[in-house]
Amino acid sequence: MSAENFLNAETDTFAGIIKGDSKFRVPLYQRDYSWEESNWNDLWLDIETNRKTNSKHYMGSIVLVSRDKKKYDIIDGQQRLTTLTVLILAVVDIISDLIKKGVDVEDNTKRIELLINDFVGKKSLSSLNYENKIELNETNNPFFSTYLTNFRKPVNIKSEVKSNKLLSKCFGYFKAVLIDEVFKNDEVSTLINFVEFISDSLLFIQITATDDLSAYLIFETLNDRGLDLSVTDLLKNYLFSIVDDSDKNHIKNIWDVMINHVSYSSFPKFLRHYWMMQNGLIQEKELFKTVKRNIKDPKAAFDVLNEMSEVSEIYAALGNHNHRLWDGEDKVKKHIKELNLYNVTQCYPLLINANLYFERDEWIGVLKLCSIISFRYMVISGLNPNSLESKYNEACKAIHKGEAKTSRDIFNILKPLYVSDEDFERSFESKSIRTKRSSKLARYIIYSIESHLSGFNYDFEYDGGTLEHILPENPTDSWALDFPEDVEESFIYRLGNFTILESDKNRLLGNKVFSDKVESYKNSRYELSKKIGYKVWNQDNLSNRQKYLAKQAKAIWALPYI
Repeated sequence: MSAENFLNAETDTFAGIIKGDSKFRVPLYQRDYSWEESNWNDLWLDIETNRKTNSKHYMGSIVLVSRDKKKYDIIDGQQRLTTLTVLILAVVDIISDLIKKGVDVEDNTKRIELLINDFVGKKSLSSLNYENKIELNETNNPFFSTYLTNFRKPVNIKSEVKSNKLLSKCFGYFKAVLIDEVFKNDEVSTLINFVEFISDSLLFIQITATDDLSAYLIFETLNDRGLDLSVTDLLKNYLFSIVDDSDKNHIKNIWDVMINHVSYSSFPKFLRHYWMMQNGLIQEKELFKTVKRNIKDPKAAFDVLNEMSEVSEIYAALGNHNHRLWDGEDKVKKHIKELNLYNVTQCYPLLINANLYFERDEWIGVLKLCSIISFRYMVISGLNPNSLESKYNEACKAIHKGEAKTSRDIFNILKPLYVSDEDFERSFESKSIRTKRSSKLARYIIYSIESHLSGFNYDFEYDGGTLEHILPENPTDSWALDFPEDVEESFIYRLGNFTILESDKNRLLGNKVFSDKVESYKNSRYELSKKIGYKVWNQDNLSNRQKYLAKQAKAIWALPYI
């Protein structure tokens, strides 16, 4: 990067940056304030550790774009600069409390005036409100300027968006720790010494660029050198750096719609899946550079954002079976719920493409296909999920090229992933699920078999039955004859040891021996319990029952193409 791409890069203190007449603006495309208590605590520990040894502390880089004389946009560094400003406000509020107590009123009033002028802003002659040195984005600035910097209590903090609640909590956090760890015996000098330390001993590398693209290039270079920036931040800053100022509001509107659907934290995964829909497999570490190479001008930026925005709601709905997109579609809800339960997302690019290009019934067929393959392949057989993506991507590309138009076409591509009946039964016969960790999955499997046997479509999440361990989780000594202590653990969580029982019956049975449970099983409304049929419960009978369940499972989790 040539020297012409930025005005200067120099080390400066917090006071050197924030004091004076400069004003700093968080651009509209930057995300909301997001630091939480763990971040505030880390900052506080860094400050206190270095304050005790009177050492300088490096706070990292901030990247600015010069907009006008002494006016700058903050491209990177808004979270740190905002948090330090809130820390100063907490100091001011403590001194203000002293004034209310009548402590050194005249001098403390002057101290507050100097602190505000140096670190926060100056009062407007007309409104007498402070005109801040830092202007946050459109979500946070009204709250920041109206309440925090003017020391007003919000009318109803519960109604504020999360980021404004965080700003309020940040203020409360720092006021509390300042009182506990810095402010001693109403001695205002302890606070002044603290402010002088953070003013002069917190160091930044301030990089001031000439334009958005230059600032972005610096931003990306810092990321390559180890700064912890997400692909979300990188892509967003890049897109805004290559479009005209007049288009930035439009870009922001499209971006916001997309992020509202998929969420900020899920965006990198969404971007990878979106890219795979169009272009094939890609590793996460190569994602941003690959996308950037294909977006070189404003038109490309708008095109890719519009396309992502169009599929973002479908993507979000794949993670939520109750999403409004699936209203009135019980089959869809069922299979979406299953994929979520299995924690499977590798098939999302395929499902989105099928949703876009297939008839509805064929798309539902692909959805069912992905669910059943996932259950056989991952849940029961425990095979490596990494192998799934290449086949799913092959099917995805076939849709994109017009080579696959039905769910059967997709199955023909995915057939190598479909675990055979023989292998599936064998894996099911020995399958264990620890209910303390995966009770929901265990209920789903056992209730699915119950529905198959009874012909009644139970909802495993809402039905009142309980999952009963025939050999109890905490067996008494009376079970030791059939299940010695050294093997009982391996049988308790076998699928063959599970049944469903009415909750009141289950409570009464507790850890009783099998002979005391049999009558309750016979009188249950659940077929699985009524069909147990053994007089004793031992290792052989448990295994035989699980083989029976495996045959039922083979019929339940099956496809019509086989």
